[in-house]
This record gives sequence, structure tokens and C-alpha cells, in this order.
Amino acid sequence: MMIKNLVFDLGGVIVPLNRVACIRAFNDIVGYKDFGEVLRTYRQIGFFEKFETGQISARQFRQIIRTHSAIIRDGKPKIVSDREIDYSLNCFLSDIPQDKIETLLFYRRDYRMLLLSNTNPIGMAYCRKLFKDKGYDVKELFEKLYLSYRMRLAKPDKAIFIKMIEDSGIVPEETLYIDDSPANIEAGRALGLHTVLYNPKEDLYGKISEYIEREQR
Repeated sequence: MMIKNLVFDLGGVIVPLNRVACIRAFNDIVGYKDFGEVLRTYRQIGFFEKFETGQISARQFRQIIRTHSAIIRDGKPKIVSDREIDYSLNCFLSDIPQDKIETLLFYRRDYRMLLLSNTNPIGMAYCRKLFKDKGYDVKELFEKLYLSYRMRLAKPDKAIFIKMIEDSGIVPEETLYIDDSPANIEAGRALGLHTVLYNPKEDLYGKISEYIEREQR
């Protein structure tokens, strides 16, 4: 069956991730020494997972972060600002490579383009800025955005895939899903989606075109 729809993960596929930089920022700026225990590459855990599934707000997330802060200045605990917390969290996200933008622009001409991401309001606001820095609104590149904190679900829970499929009206057998998480890929494949497990070091355009060409033979 011909591929008509492309569903992209965001972090690790379009936006490069830098876990080391994020953990270092929380340590040095916020004074949260063990942030690496909740920051995962794919699906977060603990209060961070609650943040990414919309169970707590950005304000509540920041308050929890402050309870872990151990910055002392002039002999007194320093109250970490919202800006410092947001900056540290966004160190997880790197600039979008130009070739990723060009890939999205190329495929949006002939395919329905959807985004399915485990994310949070702070990180997503920063991602919107990263797209703007490249000259595009994220909604210019994707028909619909399916974001975990809005849907109150997270990959690899099959429910988030089912909601996306039902809301968008896509046919799984006509859809190629690209993600860098093996667990997410497995969940998508179980629901009938074509899948590509992406390695961030690979050429995104080449990986997609190779799969589509193979399917259309």
C-alpha cells in the first residue's frame, strides 16, 4: 500500500538532544545534583513524567525543582528563578540542523505531516523558537501536533497512538512513523504503522526515501 502520511517524533529525530549538557546545567545553575535520575532520553520518570503527561503544570514542576536546589550564596540558600530552571531544561534541546528543515519541506509537498512527541510546555515553547530561528512556524511544517502534555498520555503507551490515528483519520497501513526509540517503534508497529527506527547520526531524508522506495517497488 502506498505511503501517504508521515508521523515524526521530535526530540532525537528533528531536534538533537544533549542529555549531558542538561544534567550539567541543572547541577551548575540550579544546584540539582541528581537530575540525571529523572531525565531520560525517551520517556521520563517520576515528577518529570507527570509534567510531560500534563498531570502537573510548569509552575508546579519548577516548584519541585526548587526543592532539590542546593545553591548557597552569601551563606544563604539561593532561590532559583523560573528563567534559570527553564534555561537548564532547554539545554536538553539543540539547534535544528538545516538538513532536517529541508527534509520536512520536501516531504510536506506530497505527504500529510504529523508530529507525535513526548514533551512539556517549557520544552515545546523552546522548540517553537528553534523552528522560528530557521524561519518557520512549526505549524507550517506539520498539519497537526500531538503532544504528550496536551494529550495526557505518553509514548510508548498505545493509547496515544490510537488517539492520534482516530483524530487525524490516517490509515495506519498508509502511514510511516519515524522515531529513535525502539519501544515507541514497537508500539507503533503493533498498531499497523510502517516504522523507521532512526539513529540521530543518520541522514533523515535518506532513511525515509529508502523506506518509501522499497515499499513502492
